[in-house]
Formats: sequence, C-alpha cells, structure tokens
Amino acid sequence: MLGELKLLTRSKNTELTYLKSLKSFFNQIGVSDPDALIEKIKNKEIDANEIYKQYVVSLASRNIAPKSVAAWAAGVKKFFSANGIEVKPIPIKVYPLHEDTLPTKEDLKKVLESSSLKARLCILILLSSGLRVGELHQLKVGDIELDRDPPVIRVRGISAKERKSRITFISPQAKEVLKEYLEKRKLSEKLTPDSPLLVTDDGEPMSYQNLQYILNNAFKKVAKKVGKRYSLHPHSLRKWFKTQLISAGTPGPIVDRLVGHSRYLAREYELYTEEQLREWYIKSMDVLRI
Repeated sequence: MLGELKLLTRSKNTELTYLKSLKSFFNQIGVSDPDALIEKIKNKEIDANEIYKQYVVSLASRNIAPKSVAAWAAGVKKFFSANGIEVKPIPIKVYPLHEDTLPTKEDLKKVLESSSLKARLCILILLSSGLRVGELHQLKVGDIELDRDPPVIRVRGISAKERKSRITFISPQAKEVLKEYLEKRKLSEKLTPDSPLLVTDDGEPMSYQNLQYILNNAFKKVAKKVGKRYSLHPHSLRKWFKTQLISAGTPGPIVDRLVGHSRYLAREYELYTEEQLREWYIKSMDVLRI
C-alpha cells in the first residue's frame, strides 16, 4: 500500500515528506493499521473527507510554514488516491508564521469575558491543565474526576501525543465553569462516563475542526480589538501554563510531567506519585487564576 504511494513520486525528498505526513496523519486519528482504515472507508464506516478535512485544519492551526501544510496535505491525499479513494480539496487560509507571544492575564480576562460558556470552558481547561487542543478534544466526561481537589484529568494514552497515559489537574475556576456546563447538558441529555466532554449545540460529538473554530474565534475577537491578531492564539495556552508554573517555583520535571513531554514520561520519571503532582499543582494554583 505504501509502496503504491512511492510510485506516485520519483523524488526522494517528496517521498520522505509524504511518509512524514502519513505518520502525522495516522497519529492524529489514532490509526495503527492503514489497511484496516482503507477497508473501513470503503465500507463507509469512516468518512474519508471528514478525517482529511480535520487533519488539514489542524495543520493550518499550528505554527507550520504554509508550504509544509500544503505538502503534508498532499501526502495524505496521494495516499487516499493510491488506494482508490478521492477526497475533496480543502480551501483553507494559512496565516504566515509569527513570533509566539504569550497572552497576559488581562488579555485572557478579555477573551473569557467575551466568550460563550463552551469557549470559556475550553480556554480555562487548557490554560490550567497544560493539555494539547487535541487531547481536550478526545476527553470523555469520565476522564475528569470533579470530586477531587483539585479535579483530576486522566489523559488516555490513545489520545496523548506520546501514546502514554498521564494525569493533570484543572483549577477551581475551570471546575466551576465545567460544573455549569455539565448541568446545562443534563437538561437535554443523559450523561455517562463515556459521553464526549465537548458536544455541539445539537448534542453531537464535537469535531476537532469545530473546537478549533470556537477557540480561534474567541481569541480573534479580542485580538482584533487590541491589535494583536497574530500574537493571540489558543495554542499559546499550553506554553502559558508551563511558564506560570515555572515562575511559581514548580520544578521543571513536575511541569513537564503534567504537560506530557516525552522525556519526562520515561520510566525514571514515573516515580512521581499522583499526590506529589497534586501538592506541587496546589502550591502553584494561584498563578493560574484569571
């Protein structure tokens, strides 16, 4: 199957780019068997256009050069073509790269004040947990233990970038908004531990593209007002979380353990207990309040 992809290009560099894009694509959608994916698509169990669109949108939202976004998207499209599947092109605007500027607390306060309940929830979870946007998207209701102090998020290995499970926490501020959000949902649906944490207004599981739109829209509204269109963006929240904890005196290994950096998910760093992580998080919690 991948051999068929090689036949579509004679350039070694292009071939490597395509293979790199496929690895990224398979990681994002949690696929370990490409042949099984193709079979499910042909059996109409999976919508190829939808997963391709979500992948391209996720690429465009990162600090990746526009040419790289186009090349990686082309690699996935070639993969589908090589297997007799045609996907629709995705017209998407890719903004130029910019220097990553962290938002101030005043910036974040303005973003929260102008956002919907759902957007506030997403932003507060991201800035107080260090989660990646993709990890937030994959969360189930049962992955968050609201009865703990502070609440625990259990990131499943299948949704984590490094494919290893870990825990992190959310702030009391995020907890209150989450409780409000879940109570509102209970009025129209029956929640179970396996229910998606994030759903659309119609109660359907939220797509990654939809989550990106909600976050980007929340930041764009404020960024335009303060003249920071390209420096205020949701992906800076993870870096903001790390910076805040380090400034509060949290040891680097603890911070990297919470955010899930691969070098701190090695065996020697798994000696930190949940209570030790909790104690350090509590010591730093004040700096996470907006």
